[in-house]
Amino acid sequence: MIQLNKNGEPPVLTANKDAWKNELMGYIQRGEKIPSSVSNRYNKTEVKESLRQESYSKCIYCESNVQHISYEHIEHIKPKARDKYPELTFEYENLGLSCPKCNMNKGAEYDENVPYINPFVDNPENHFKAIGALIWALPGDRRARLTELDIELNRPELLEVRRERLNSIRSLVEIYNQETNQRLKQSLKNEIETEIGEDKPYSFITSKLVEALLN
Repeated sequence: MIQLNKNGEPPVLTANKDAWKNELMGYIQRGEKIPSSVSNRYNKTEVKESLRQESYSKCIYCESNVQHISYEHIEHIKPKARDKYPELTFEYENLGLSCPKCNMNKGAEYDENVPYINPFVDNPENHFKAIGALIWALPGDRRARLTELDIELNRPELLEVRRERLNSIRSLVEIYNQETNQRLKQSLKNEIETEIGEDKPYSFITSKLVEALLN
């Protein structure tokens, strides 16, 4: 997980969110079933494209490139369930791009007293530590620990692909450290910096590896 910045709100939300919210809340106040055509109006192409841009097409939690593994989900950071925060269903600040697994693991759980780490508000560097392919909550950080456990940031399939990524980066660093030609060495360094950039998968752990290994 890395720190992210919100884009400007997509025009389709600016123009319609108040009317959409009023209609949605009307169903809830009347105790009626909410049609998906009403509750899912946030699922617009321009909304999803904006979310892709601000998260580099990666899941905001696990940093997987979502399109490489599955369909993208629009995640509600505070759950939109009718008994949670339905009034935030169409609020752009409450939306993020997520992989299906992280989205389903998080589900409709949310504790105001111990909220999950929100990469648009919190700097994950202040809450997690990367140890190899593992992402661990810092000691005593209840919010980070809850995020790690509930969303399963160290689930086996993630560890496998992270290790593959780390091995690839490690090979590059070893070549860089052994190179004596300064021009080639600089080119290798540029390549390493590109490969651990924020737009690349699992940049939180790969950047920590490079910090430890780069001479």
